Amino acid sequence: MTDAGHAGRRATSLSLRLVAAAVVWLTLMLAIGGVVLALAFRSTVEQEFTHRLDAILKAMIAATDIAPDGTVTVVRPLGDPRFDQVFSGWYWEVTEPGGRQIRSRSLWDSVIAPVDGGGGLHTRRIAGPNGEPLQVVERDLVFPGAKAPVHLLVAGDLREVSDGVRRFDLLLVSALGLMGAGMAIAVVIQVRYGLRPLRAMVADLQAVRDGTQARLSGRYPREVAPLADAMNGVLDKDAELIERARTHVGNLAHGLKTPLAVISAESERPTDRKVLPEQVRIMRRLIEHHLGRASAVAGAGRAPGASVPVQTVAESIAGALARSLVDRKPIIDIDIPPAVSFRGHREDLEEMLGNLMENACKWAAGRIRVSAFDTSGGLHLSIEDDGPGLSPEQATAAAQRGARLDEKAAGWGLGLSIVSDLVQVNGGEMTFSRSKLGGLCVEIRLPHG
Repeated sequence: MTDAGHAGRRATSLSLRLVAAAVVWLTLMLAIGGVVLALAFRSTVEQEFTHRLDAILKAMIAATDIAPDGTVTVVRPLGDPRFDQVFSGWYWEVTEPGGRQIRSRSLWDSVIAPVDGGGGLHTRRIAGPNGEPLQVVERDLVFPGAKAPVHLLVAGDLREVSDGVRRFDLLLVSALGLMGAGMAIAVVIQVRYGLRPLRAMVADLQAVRDGTQARLSGRYPREVAPLADAMNGVLDKDAELIERARTHVGNLAHGLKTPLAVISAESERPTDRKVLPEQVRIMRRLIEHHLGRASAVAGAGRAPGASVPVQTVAESIAGALARSLVDRKPIIDIDIPPAVSFRGHREDLEEMLGNLMENACKWAAGRIRVSAFDTSGGLHLSIEDDGPGLSPEQATAAAQRGARLDEKAAGWGLGLSIVSDLVQVNGGEMTFSRSKLGGLCVEIRLPHG
């Protein structure tokens, strides 16, 4: 991948995405909360203003008197000097049944047209004498001795409400803005602190790439530790494969030294024409041997989610062996429940069972038994025969150096060494013992995880 491709993939920062998402959400929530608070405050202030006007209207009713001739008189002031200030925005007005009006001095020569209150309290908004917004509270009331209702009206300047709401809105915006800025800073700090283990992991991976350490060695939180363990598993697996490749190369180089020395000597003074072809054959066999082992193990290992029925594979291999062994056909007993399965690549299971069953057929006198069952520790496989088997010393030596079986027991060849490699790659172990049939019993234990 080019540098531009890497740069494109790095363009989106995880920290930036987390911070941006949190800030957008906080801004949205604070904006909604601010609007709700502002509307609630305005509604409360307007209700309180209406209650004040209603209280003034009740005081005006108490200060109103009706003469015997039906004339209306306000016998005492309402106690607010703004009713005496011309066009102050606070007004009262009384309209007699005949249409005569008594007004506060603040109205001067202006008139607020009354409306039919229907006998109850009526509230409305109008424009005042100077165009100011007014809240009007009015009602019709029949006084004792009066023949018709009297219309009483009190009006107040709504700019007082608007000014108070405006000051509250400014304070609210300032407070929510400071709160939002503080929470955004807290989010940035939280994200940077929360992602610190990932930055430490990046540093560890850089150290691994530079060769200063072989694994991720940092202490990570519970949420990140599984990722670190998985990476360490991959690194360990790679190290194992590299070490195995080095071993194969070393073994191949060691095996080729002698044939090369013989060929070199023969090239200087030929003595026998059969020597060179023989050494070439030996070298070819060594190369095919190690290439075969490397090819078998290259794709081996755990396959997440894969589950292979052992019984099906064993029966298929047994059928193939029965068809290939035309000169003698040993009895192959398959003792495997259908539910037993191998968690890995099908090819791995076929390679292990195929080589072990083929070797058993090679050495068996006439009977072979293949069994498998699940345990709490994993899958247990066993292949038994009634052949000569191994002595306890040979079995112990083979178990200690399973990866080099081809060098410990003549005639076992490449197959069992491949099985040993596959068992190790899949995290299992292989042991050798005396079979109840009288020959060799090869047991393989593979973990489920």
